[in-house]
Amino acid sequence: MRVVFVARPIIPVADDGLPLEWEYADDADFVDENEERLKNMLPVCTNVLREWDLNVNESKTEFVHFFLAARGDVDSDGMTLVDNEPWRFSKSLGSLLCSTADIKHRIILANSAFQTYSKVWLQSGSKLPLERKLLVYEAQVISVLLYNCGCWSATKKVLSKLDTCSRKHLRKIVQICWPKGVISNIELYRRCQVVPITERVQKARWTLLGHVLRMDDDAPPVLSMRFAITAAEQYKGRRGRPRTNLLGTIQDDLKEHNISLKTVDDLNYLRQLAINRSLWRSMFKV
Repeated sequence: MRVVFVARPIIPVADDGLPLEWEYADDADFVDENEERLKNMLPVCTNVLREWDLNVNESKTEFVHFFLAARGDVDSDGMTLVDNEPWRFSKSLGSLLCSTADIKHRIILANSAFQTYSKVWLQSGSKLPLERKLLVYEAQVISVLLYNCGCWSATKKVLSKLDTCSRKHLRKIVQICWPKGVISNIELYRRCQVVPITERVQKARWTLLGHVLRMDDDAPPVLSMRFAITAAEQYKGRRGRPRTNLLGTIQDDLKEHNISLKTVDDLNYLRQLAINRSLWRSMFKV
């Protein structure tokens, strides 16, 4: 595969530490600041991989331009581009690249999955106990709702929509819905023996963070974290309120344990801490 990297470093890491490629199963992503260089790589990749009996579907290959639109920027149809950039609706490993867009998409899919099993939820308790209904709900709906949730970085307002969606489902499962019946959120969670979805998202993010921290030094996720930390030190951010991003969300999680993640030394300390899996799990309890 080194043949692919024409005019690119042999080790796929930029001078500033940004990883230029990552693979998962049969999916591969390449990063470059020059779009033309990436387009020139596509036929080369196709030919090289064909020698290994691997086929590249060029029609499904996407070229995604990452950028943050400025105020006043519009697309060819005159629509405002701020928070509506095209890359937000591109997919990687089944998830939209924008957390906010992905969460909204996941809620739609979860509602559709919930509706598919509507006959199950309407069964009386004597025919199908609540415990069994919740097992089906966990397997068929929650798994859809929380797919890849450990990578989400969204505002509390957006995340709260997950709780709203879940509570709506649980009320239908226990068959207590307004105006025929009223049940508080706390009592609903107690009766179903579950916790708010937002807490599960935070736990999933904590678990994934521990997994990433235990990876090798040259693993793309570790390189990306190191790049994000050094870039935050070297580059000045835009004017106005800071955007919600994954690094900031992780830093907020760590603040609850009085742990800082501002420098590479902080990252190295955190990686040593995560080696002890039992300790790492005990640091987060839902």
